[in-house]
Amino acid sequence: MNNSQFPVLEASLNRAEFRWKWLRFLKCTSILGVLFCLIFVLFGAAIVFGGIRSHSLVIGITVVLVLCGLLTWVASVIAILISTPERRWLAAALERVERRFFDRLNTLLFLEARHGEPEADAFASQIARQTQGVLAEKPLPSAFPAKASYAWFGVFLCVVFACAVLNHLYSPWSVVKAASTSKPAHTVPDKPLELALPETNNLEPEQPWGEVRINQPGTDLQVTKLDVVPLQIEAAATQPLRAVGWFTAINGGQETHHALPAPSEPRYAVYQPTLYLNELNLTDWDVLTYYAKADTEKQDSFASEVYFLEVRPFREDMLRLPGGANGEAYRGLNEISWLINRQEHVIRQTHQHILRPPEQENVRVQDRKKLEQAEADLRDSTQHLYGKIVAAIEDKPAGLNLEALAKAKESFEAATQSLQKGEMLDAQSQERSALAELVAARKMFQTAMSQVASSMQESNHELLPRANSAQKVGQMTEFRDEAKAAQDFVGKTLAEQKNIERQSCAALRDQFPRLANQEQSLKRSLHDFNGEHPSIFKGAEAEVLQAEQAMSQATVALQEYRDEAKAVTRQATRELETLARTVETQSLERQLGDAYKLKQMLDEQIRTLSQCATPGSKVSDTELQRAARDARETINQLKNTSELEPTRDAFGPPLREALTGQSKVNLDARLMQLKQTQDEISRQERAAEARAELDKVSKAFEASQPQSFRAAQQSDSLNPNEAEALDNAVAELESLVKQLERGSRITPEDQARQGRQALWNLQTGIRSQSGDNQEGNQLLSQLGQMLKTETGLEPGDLRNLIDALQRFSTEASGQLARAGDNAEITNIDPSRLPPAYRGRIQRYFQRLSEQ
Repeated sequence: MNNSQFPVLEASLNRAEFRWKWLRFLKCTSILGVLFCLIFVLFGAAIVFGGIRSHSLVIGITVVLVLCGLLTWVASVIAILISTPERRWLAAALERVERRFFDRLNTLLFLEARHGEPEADAFASQIARQTQGVLAEKPLPSAFPAKASYAWFGVFLCVVFACAVLNHLYSPWSVVKAASTSKPAHTVPDKPLELALPETNNLEPEQPWGEVRINQPGTDLQVTKLDVVPLQIEAAATQPLRAVGWFTAINGGQETHHALPAPSEPRYAVYQPTLYLNELNLTDWDVLTYYAKADTEKQDSFASEVYFLEVRPFREDMLRLPGGANGEAYRGLNEISWLINRQEHVIRQTHQHILRPPEQENVRVQDRKKLEQAEADLRDSTQHLYGKIVAAIEDKPAGLNLEALAKAKESFEAATQSLQKGEMLDAQSQERSALAELVAARKMFQTAMSQVASSMQESNHELLPRANSAQKVGQMTEFRDEAKAAQDFVGKTLAEQKNIERQSCAALRDQFPRLANQEQSLKRSLHDFNGEHPSIFKGAEAEVLQAEQAMSQATVALQEYRDEAKAVTRQATRELETLARTVETQSLERQLGDAYKLKQMLDEQIRTLSQCATPGSKVSDTELQRAARDARETINQLKNTSELEPTRDAFGPPLREALTGQSKVNLDARLMQLKQTQDEISRQERAAEARAELDKVSKAFEASQPQSFRAAQQSDSLNPNEAEALDNAVAELESLVKQLERGSRITPEDQARQGRQALWNLQTGIRSQSGDNQEGNQLLSQLGQMLKTETGLEPGDLRNLIDALQRFSTEASGQLARAGDNAEITNIDPSRLPPAYRGRIQRYFQRLSEQ
C-alpha cells in the first residue's frame, strides 16, 4: 500500500486489505486441509483393504505426502502475502458496505493524485475531516463477508474429526504394524519349490478347494490374563490367495480384523502371530473368540474353525470364595462355566454350518434341528440355574444381579426361533449375545460372592440355608395362588383391551365416548389391583406404569375424538401384552426358585431320616415327627410344581411319575407309618423305608432337569486336568519370559501370582506323572526360590528352568510310553483327500526326489 497524505484513508484501506488477505488465507488453508485429509483417507483405505502392506513403502508415501502438503501450503501463504489488491477496488468495497461515506473514499483517491493544487488540497482536507467524523460515529463494518471462509473452515474441522474416527476404528498403522510383526513361517529349501498344481488334475478348475487351519494351539484354552498365546495359521487353496487374516471378538462382541502379510507363495502360506492377552485389556472370566480367514483372487473365501480363549482367575483367587472348592459359590461358577463351554460348542457348530453347509437339504435341516435342540436345552438350563441360585441365596448379597441370566434366556429363545426358521446369520448373532450375557452373569456372580466372603467367614453363614420351616411352604402356596390370580386378571384385562381396540377400529366416532369410559374403567381396575398385590408386580413396575400411561392416553384420545385414537388403543394393547409376558416370566422364575427350595428341604429331611435310621441316633421323637410332617408337605408342593402351570413344562416326566399313582400312595403310607411308630427298632426301620422313598423323589427331581444343567452339576469344569498341569506350568512360565523380554508393564504382584500359579501346576503335574522323586522336587524348589527373590524374576533363569522342565517331561513321557501300549499305525486313504490336495502332495514329493 502506497503512503497517503490522508491517514483516515490509509487506515481504512489497510484494515480492508488485512481482512481480505486473512479470509483468503483461511479459505485456502481449509481447502488444502480438506484435500489432503481425503488423500490420507484413501491411503488408509488402501492399507486396510490390502492394497499396501510394505512397512517401508507406507513410511515413504507418508513422508512424501506430508512434504507435498507443507510445500503447497507455504507457497499459497507466500502468494497471498505478496499479492496487493488495487486501492480503488478496496475503496469501492468499503463504499458498498458503508453508505455513509457517500463516495468520499473514491474522491480522496482522486484528489490524492492532484496533490499540490490549492483548490484540490482544500477540498481534500474538508472531505478527510468528514470521513474521520463518519468513522468516529460508528465502527467501520467488514468490507468482505467471512461466511464462505468460515464454512470451508467448518468443513475442514469435520473432515479432520471424521479422519480421527476412521483411524480409531480401522487403525491402518496397526494393520501395517501387525503385518510387519507377523512372521511367515516358510521353510525355503535350497531350490525354490514350485507348488503349482499338476497339469493332469482336471477336477480342480471345476471344484475350487481351500482350507484354513489354526494348527497351534488348535483347541480351546483356559488361560490367565498374563498369558501369551502363540498361533500358527495355515492357509492353502487351489486358487491364488489374495488376503489372509484372523479375527478376534471379546465376549461375543464386535469382531476385530488382524491383517497378515501377502503370502510369498500363491497358493500356500503359514503365519505365526503372537497373542498378548494383557494388551487386549481382558479381565477374569472374559472369553476371546478367534478364527482365521483367507480370500482368493476369484473372490472365494475360506475360514477356519472358531476357537475360544477363556480367561480364568488365578487359583488363589478361586480359593478365597466362600466354602472354597466345596462351596455353593464354586458350584455356581462351575455350572455357569459349563453352560458357557456348551454354548461355545454350539457357536462353533453354527459357524461351520454357515461356512460349509451340507449339500443335501435333509442333512441341512437335520443339523439345524440339532442346533435348535441344543439352544432350547441351554435356554431351559439357564432358567433352572436362575431358580437354583435364587433358592440357594435367599438373602442376596449386595451386588448380586441375575438380570444377565434372564437376558441370556431370552437370547437362547431368540436363537432357537431363528434356527427353526433357518435364519442362520441371525441365529449366530443371537448365540453370541447369549454367550456375552452368560459371561456377564458369571462375572457378577463371582464379584458378589467375593465381596461377602469375609463377612460369611466371620458369621459362619451358609449359602445353603437349612430349609425346615413350614412357614416357607405356606409362603409358596400363597404366592402360587396370588400369581395365578394376577395372571388371570392381566389376561382378562388384555382380552377386554383387545375388544376396545377392535371396536375403536370398526366403530363410528360417536361411539368413542363409550369406549373412553371402558378404557378409563379398565385402567382404574389395573391400578387398584396393582395396589392390592404389590408383591406380584415386584420387578414389573415399569411395565405396569407404561401400560397405565398408554391406557390413559387412549382414554384422552377417545374422549377428544382424535384421529390417532385407533393407534393409541393399539399401543395400549401392546403394553398390556408386554406386562402379561413379564408377569408370566417372573411368576415362572419365582416358582422355579421355590421348586429348588423344596428340593433343598427334601434333601434336609432325607438327612434327618438317615440319622434316625442309624442305631444310637440322637434325633428326638419331636424332631422325627416334624421331619415326617414337613416331608409330606414338601412332597405335596413338589407334586403341584410338577403338575401345575407354569412350572409343569419346566420339569421332565420322571418327577411327575414319582409323585403320582402308586408311587405317591407308597410314599404317603411310609410317612404315615413313621408317625405311628413307638419302639426304637420299628422307628429305625420305618425311617429307612421313608428315606428310601424320599430319595427316589429327590433323584427323580434331578432326572427331570434339563440335560445340560444335569451335566453341569455332575462335572467340574473349573478344575484343571492333572495330565495337562505340567504343560500348563511350562506355558505360564514361557508367557512370563515373553512378557519380561518384551518389556511389558506387569506389576510385581501379577508376576508373583503368575509364578505361584505355575508352581501349583508344576507340583500337580510332577506328582501326577512321576510321583515324589528327587529331580522333580529340585525343580519345584528352584522355582520356589525364584519367586522369593526381591529383585523379581529374571528371563534367563526362567529359560533355564523351562529347558529343564521340558527335559524332565520328555523323560517322564518316555518312561510312560515304554510301560504303555504298543504304538498304533494309521493308514491314510489318499482317495479321501481333496483332488487339489492330492495333486499338491504328489508334486511336492516329485520335487523332493529331484534334489
